[in-house]
Amino acid sequence: MQKRILSWLLCGGLLCASAAGAAPDVRVDGLFKGAAVLTIDGQQVMLRDGKTGPGNVRLISATSRSALVEIDGRRHEMTLHMAIGGQYQKPELKQVVIRKNDNDQYLVNGSINGQSVKFLVDTGANTVAMNEMDARRLGLQYRIDGTESQVVTAGGVNKSWVVKLESVKVGEIQVSNVEAVVVQGGYPAQVLLGMTYLNHVKLQEHNSVLMLEKKF
Repeated sequence: MQKRILSWLLCGGLLCASAAGAAPDVRVDGLFKGAAVLTIDGQQVMLRDGKTGPGNVRLISATSRSALVEIDGRRHEMTLHMAIGGQYQKPELKQVVIRKNDNDQYLVNGSINGQSVKFLVDTGANTVAMNEMDARRLGLQYRIDGTESQVVTAGGVNKSWVVKLESVKVGEIQVSNVEAVVVQGGYPAQVLLGMTYLNHVKLQEHNSVLMLEKKF
C-alpha cells in the first residue's frame, strides 16, 4: 500500500512538473514595424523588437506582415491571427489597437446605433460629437429628440443638440446609452470619439500606437 501511495505521489509530481514546463500559448493580434501585439496565455501585451513578455516569449523582430517570435527556445515566423499552442483560447479581454496616421491622428472604424462610422479619437472632447450631416446620415432625430444647447468652436459659438445614442462600438468594445452632441453646420469634420465613450475604456499609448481596453 505504501509503495502504491509513493508511486502515485511521484507520478503526480511528474505531471505537475510537466504542466509547469509547458510552452505558453501565443497568438499574434497586431503587427507593426518594430512591434507586435501578442496574446500570451490569454494576456495581451505589446512588445518591441528584442523585448521579452510573459512566459519568456521574446519578440525577435516584427514587420507589418509577420513577426519572428521565440517560444520555449524555438523561433517561429507568425502572421496576423496565427496561434501556437494547443491550449490557446481567445482572451476575454476586449481590446482595440489603433496606429497613429501621418497626420498625427488616431482614426478608427466603428459604429453608432449599428451604422458604420469613422471616428477620430479625441480625449479633449467631453462627449462624442458630430456635425449635422453625419447625424442625418445616421438617422438621428436630433432636432426633435435632442436638447438644444451651445458649443464653442474655433469659429465661435454654435448651436448644438445633446442626444443619447443607443450604442457606440469600436472593435468588440460596445458602450450603450452614450451622450453625444450634434453641432450645427459642418463642424467637426470627423465624428469625435470623446470622453462619454472613452470613460468606459482604459487607454494606453506607446510609440504612436493606442490601445483601448474595455473596463469591467
